[in-house]
Order: sequence, then structure tokens, then C-alpha cells
Amino acid sequence: MTVNGERRKAKHIRFNMIFNEHVAVVHHFSSRYFAGATLVMNNSVFDDEAVVVNQNKWRARAFFGLRL
Repeated sequence: MTVNGERRKAKHIRFNMIFNEHVAVVHHFSSRYFAGATLVMNNSVFDDEAVVVNQNKWRARAFFGLRL
């Protein structure tokens, strides 16, 4: 790699990745009642020469509803 006319050795490129996933399921019991669940997942991978970080976060929610 050349920077300002000076030849330098380029550093190795490391990958930093972030994945976000969402899942939802809803079930209708009748025309008036329903229930369901949602799931959110966040996965991060940061890789450097000094530090490697793998972070996973999960959140699940359940719900019940009534149509008016």
C-alpha cells in the first residue's frame, strides 16, 4: 500500500460482523382472542489482534390479546 508516496505494509483485515434475527408467532383462538411469542437475537463478533469479542443477546416475549 502506498500512502503519500511512501510504501507501507498493509495490516491484515479482520472481519467485524453483527447479525440481527427476529422471529414472531401468532395464533388466533377465535375471531376474538389471540396469543403469540416474539424472539429477538443479536449476535456480534469483533476480532482484533489484541481482543476477540463474541457477544450474544436473546430476548423472548409472550403475549395474549383480546380484540374489541
